[in-house]
Amino acid sequence: MSMSNKILVTYASRTGATAGVAEAIAKTLAENGAEVDVYPMQEVFNLTPYHAVIAGSAVQNRQWLPEAMQFIRTHQTELNRKPFAMFLCA
Repeated sequence: MSMSNKILVTYASRTGATAGVAEAIAKTLAENGAEVDVYPMQEVFNLTPYHAVIAGSAVQNRQWLPEAMQFIRTHQTELNRKPFAMFLCA
């Protein structure tokens, strides 16, 4: 069974700015031949289909949003096994 080359770009956003950054990252990856899904973190329950994960959050009170922190905690074991990058929007 071959592993998918699909990349997940997921985000936690309040004003939409972080969603916009996530969409821009996904667009660049897709233009370079990657298969990319973009979802808000609260809609992501399974990382198995993805070869790599890029996660981003808005920053509130100098911290990632609570749902972003929860996403990382929930999926930590699997994220440790995949290429994983993070971004933040202040």
